[in-house]
Amino acid sequence: MSGWSILFWLIITFLLLHPLNRWIYTHVQGVAFLLTRSQAVALWIFWVLFLPGTLLHEFSHWLTAKLLGVTTRSFSVWPKPKKGGQLQMGAVQIDATDPFRHSLIGLAPLIFGSVAVLLIGYGWLRLDQLSNAVLSANPDRWWRAAADMLTIPDVWLGVYLVFAISNAMLPSASDRESWRTALIFLGLAFVLGLGLGLNPSLPPAVQDFSLSLLLYLLAAFIITIGLDALVILVVFVLETLIGVLLGRRVQYGR
Repeated sequence: MSGWSILFWLIITFLLLHPLNRWIYTHVQGVAFLLTRSQAVALWIFWVLFLPGTLLHEFSHWLTAKLLGVTTRSFSVWPKPKKGGQLQMGAVQIDATDPFRHSLIGLAPLIFGSVAVLLIGYGWLRLDQLSNAVLSANPDRWWRAAADMLTIPDVWLGVYLVFAISNAMLPSASDRESWRTALIFLGLAFVLGLGLGLNPSLPPAVQDFSLSLLLYLLAAFIITIGLDALVILVVFVLETLIGVLLGRRVQYGR
């Protein structure tokens, strides 16, 4: 794949992550509410389900702030109800800093989460074998690869961790606060460099390294989307069945 095609698919997959993540967050709480008939209990179930991802999300903020020399004031993964029935999963308070470092701290969960998804997916669940089987277009290899994966020790724990981490790695609204300023700054610097006649080309080794990083990030996004699609199917079926059996239905706000 060329650099432009990798970048194109990276943008497409990244744009898909948010609506999938939002649907899962909303309907997982909906299923919990159908079963318990308590919004408070449903929120606690939701918090516990995604706790591993929340821990990594907040830890990545904290560690990145420390590495960048930004003072942290508090670290919490305790749930905190917010207005509108929402739940704050965790928080790390940091001192005011420049937009660039603030943006890096806000971006940290996406990077740390993607690395964790790749390590678990390829190091534990051996998803490379499954992906190679899918690319072979041989259904027999698909089933063999899936059957082999199910023999991996604690495979469902690995799948759960990928699910919890990948759905907690997206930057929150507060994480994205200074992105606009940082993007404008980087854009101006790039335009200025071109105007001064600086050569934007990079050495081949740097280009290969950059493309490899983008490919790994794209792989993490694809793993997340594939798993989210399966989870959405399961949650949809569960919510439908529970609603029919109990005669209840959740009305979601628009």
